[in-house]
Amino acid sequence: MNWDAIGAIGQVLGSIAVFVTLGYLAVQVKHTKAEVRRSVSQGRSEGVRDLLARQGEAQELRPFLKANAALGSQPSAFESALMEQAGLTGEEARRVYLMSLAWWNYRLQIIPYVDELPDIERAAFDLGVRGSYGSPGVGSLFYETNIKVTQHPDAVRYVYNVLAQPN
Repeated sequence: MNWDAIGAIGQVLGSIAVFVTLGYLAVQVKHTKAEVRRSVSQGRSEGVRDLLARQGEAQELRPFLKANAALGSQPSAFESALMEQAGLTGEEARRVYLMSLAWWNYRLQIIPYVDELPDIERAAFDLGVRGSYGSPGVGSLFYETNIKVTQHPDAVRYVYNVLAQPN
């Protein structure tokens, strides 16, 4: 074998290595984009939960409710139902709403990635969804008056499918 043949084989092997490296990098970029998307979603969800928790504190909530009332704001359908059916005050109804919304934001952050959960965590997550929104109570009222009418259809469909499953 002469040096030209050895050089040609080296060039072919180098080209193959470049293509393998490019394929590997493409897969890595895809995984990185998915992880960044998940991280942004998680950060958003944590921020929303923190804001909801802070807003539910008395020193934050009272001035907010007072300003809303002065500016003609009306309670949500969920809050109105809590005041009418459970006898809660406007402030109490708002606190229940904020807590329900915080739980929903937690679940909303999990729903797009639920298929990636281990089976035991998926079962526990679905059980929590079923327990919160499938039984009479605050969760069911929140589902009917808020989630079903305001949330993304994919999230609503997920909850609907979980509730349709036998216990």
